[in-house]
Amino acid sequence: MITTPPATAAAPVARVSARPVVRLAAIVLVSRLLVVLAAVAAEAWSQRNPLLTGGDGAPILRSLTSWDGWWYLGIVRDGYHAAPIAGGYHDYAFLPLFPMLVRLLALPAPGWEGLIAVVAANILFGVAIVLLVRLTELRFGSELAYRSAALMALFPFSAASSMAYAESLFMVLALGAFLAVEHRRVGLAGVLLALATLTRLQGVVLVIPLVWLLWDNAGRPRPRPRWAALLLGPVAALAALAWVVWLTGDPAAYTHAQAAWGRDGLGAAPDASLGAGLSSPVAFVHVLNLVVLLGAVFLFVFVRADRIPLPYVAVPVLVLAMVFASGSLESVGRYVLVAFPYYWVLASRRHVAWRVGWPIASGVALFLLSTLMFAGWFVP
Repeated sequence: MITTPPATAAAPVARVSARPVVRLAAIVLVSRLLVVLAAVAAEAWSQRNPLLTGGDGAPILRSLTSWDGWWYLGIVRDGYHAAPIAGGYHDYAFLPLFPMLVRLLALPAPGWEGLIAVVAANILFGVAIVLLVRLTELRFGSELAYRSAALMALFPFSAASSMAYAESLFMVLALGAFLAVEHRRVGLAGVLLALATLTRLQGVVLVIPLVWLLWDNAGRPRPRPRWAALLLGPVAALAALAWVVWLTGDPAAYTHAQAAWGRDGLGAAPDASLGAGLSSPVAFVHVLNLVVLLGAVFLFVFVRADRIPLPYVAVPVLVLAMVFASGSLESVGRYVLVAFPYYWVLASRRHVAWRVGWPIASGVALFLLSTLMFAGWFVP
């Protein structure tokens, strides 16, 4: 059971031994090494899906810039297009903040966008690890904070955080927004939420737990004018959608772009619905995603027993709700990756077999799933 330390226990945090920090750093490095080894295995020893294209042709980078990375790097190099890029797929399905960051970083080194995107994603993932530790310490103390961060690093789908993907940037901004609210810096939280929303549109739903947390921490008073800063998240979402309408001249363009990836709502196209994929030639992918989804739902058995504050419980609830609403199981593991309260639940299990077994099993799964992703047989 997670227990919140008493207020008097907060002072010794600054004198925490360096041992947990070193141990966590080692686990993070091992987790990233597993991802690199998976890329090597996928490129050197496994049969690669001939349809998979990397955004960079260099060894290892070919894997780490594949899938959505190809799209992000295309935006970095060539900007956005109103017309489809491949088939019925549009690049404006991907929001601009991550490619803008990579393009800015790559200005002094044109031609190195792939490497820069991957390095940036890994550095940002390290920052997200630190922010998760800081946020968890405020609520549950250092021991659970370091354990939670280690489990995030070893999460079976965390390879996406080392790829040319927006996930690491999104986690930094989302965790930063929650940390800012915990410190009652509402203006900063609003800016971070807006930036998170411009990274992944799912960020807009985080306004609900952030407002709830602010209200809880303030003793549940009447709403105050300065809380309106958190509305920057929804405003950013509307601005992003308005920009797509301006680019295309079609009010439904963004919805249609998402539908190309099978995210067009429950009961929509039969090849995109939650259940139909189980009979497809790649049914194992959908079965595994369904297992992840059900496992995530099962973890809710523990959230109240572990005394996780309800505003934080709302984070994975909203993430799963969006998966169900999208009508697609694709990439559910990557969506669960950013639902950070899950790591609190996982880290709070006290049985010795769990404490040893889960990190090992998770690390093995990280390597195997990453190899399948990089070989083109599993969607990250």
